[in-house]
Amino acid sequence: MIKDVKVIDWCISCRNCETVCPNIFKVNPKSEVISNKYEWNEAEILQAELMCPVNVIKVKKEWHFTLSFKNAKLKSKKFLTKDTLELNFETENFKFKPWQYVSLQMKDWRWKFSRSYSIAKWDKDSFTLTVKLLEKWRWAYFLNKLKEWKQVSYLWALWNFYLKDTLKEKIFIATWTGLAPMIAMLQKTPNEIKKTVIFWVRYEDDVYYKELLESFPNTEIIIKVSKPWDNFNWNKWRVTDCLSRINTNSEVYICWNPAMVDSVREWLVERWHPSEFIFNESFTISKEFSSIQKDIFINWNIPWINILSWTVILLWLVFVPLTFKYINTQIFWDISWWSVVFVMWIRPLADLFPKLGILSKLVSLRKSFWILSSSIIITALAYKFYWNPSELYNYFSLNNFSFVNPILSRISEITWLILLLTSNSFSQKKLGIWWKKIQRLSYLYFISWWIIAATWTPLKIYPAMWIVIFIWILALFRIKIWK
Repeated sequence: MIKDVKVIDWCISCRNCETVCPNIFKVNPKSEVISNKYEWNEAEILQAELMCPVNVIKVKKEWHFTLSFKNAKLKSKKFLTKDTLELNFETENFKFKPWQYVSLQMKDWRWKFSRSYSIAKWDKDSFTLTVKLLEKWRWAYFLNKLKEWKQVSYLWALWNFYLKDTLKEKIFIATWTGLAPMIAMLQKTPNEIKKTVIFWVRYEDDVYYKELLESFPNTEIIIKVSKPWDNFNWNKWRVTDCLSRINTNSEVYICWNPAMVDSVREWLVERWHPSEFIFNESFTISKEFSSIQKDIFINWNIPWINILSWTVILLWLVFVPLTFKYINTQIFWDISWWSVVFVMWIRPLADLFPKLGILSKLVSLRKSFWILSSSIIITALAYKFYWNPSELYNYFSLNNFSFVNPILSRISEITWLILLLTSNSFSQKKLGIWWKKIQRLSYLYFISWWIIAATWTPLKIYPAMWIVIFIWILALFRIKIWK
């Protein structure tokens, strides 16, 4: 289904791809593809492509298809145990095969992220998830705070393992919230088929859905507790204690952490259980929710960086037009110039020092600084044409193109306009491979801006220009030759 996966330039190290699909992507400090074993990772790869905020993940498929997010509202939530939360979401036209899962898209001050959850119960207008909450897990904090009737986006993911439509005996092995897909499969398994559920938890009060499990006909329930109380009600110790009783002709479905899944699968295969009758999902262990200090100064996740940048830009878009007439215009031209300088040096600087994560984060501010510089140019032209309408005619006259400086001015303004109109996600998706080529006009814009500005303040312009050129050359040397 997937032929090739690559990551192009402009990665901002948000780590979404690594979180969604750690088997294929690694951010160190920028995203890179670490494996070409795409089979069984298709859903996560497509999800990573869809969730990339700067669209740098490119997936080549055998046939054209796309995934898209849908919306759901949290209808109800309740705790099944002290740290297991059941969430029921309301949606429309929900389609599902038992053991497939959805990926919720969430957002916090670190920006957007996702987490995949198996479906426990569902109908055409809703689905239910069970989530184990641990204090330092990022998504756990989000879901615990999520209010009823709040809307979230979800991605229905492709999943190659699902309940097989056969008459074979079914064995379901799960731990904690790994029970969710087993509940879904039990609902769709015919009553006449023999079923066995082996469910492991650490403590007795971690057991949930006991009554629901017992309601399924022709089903044996084995609950294993590794640390029971003195007067415990269920079998002590581990799931592996009862693997020997599994019929080699049965289908075995396992949902556990990766190490345990591999252990159980290996144990069964060694005892001649056909591997084609063993189906498993290894859920990904989440990273702890880092402290704010660690996340800012070690991981360089600047809080609300996108909201902060856009707030500043919106203020400038209001402030510049209102004050342009009353403040020395040289101040605004200086701001416009240094904004362009920032845009031009932050990318090669991030390439030159890839281990400085903060530089990769600052790359995401390039678009905002483009708009800041553009707001000044737009305001200057608007004031010029408003107070002297004849200037609008002169602007397009041949006289304006008769000397070097006016020609460079027009080149600067035209390239600026093209860059302004295409510096958005919509243009990036529509233009495809041409988008990056168009963005290279920024070099022409910068050089023409540099020559024009240097005629007025050479001592201020030339040092910055030569520093930028020097950084460009070093970055190119590192990428093309050194690397």
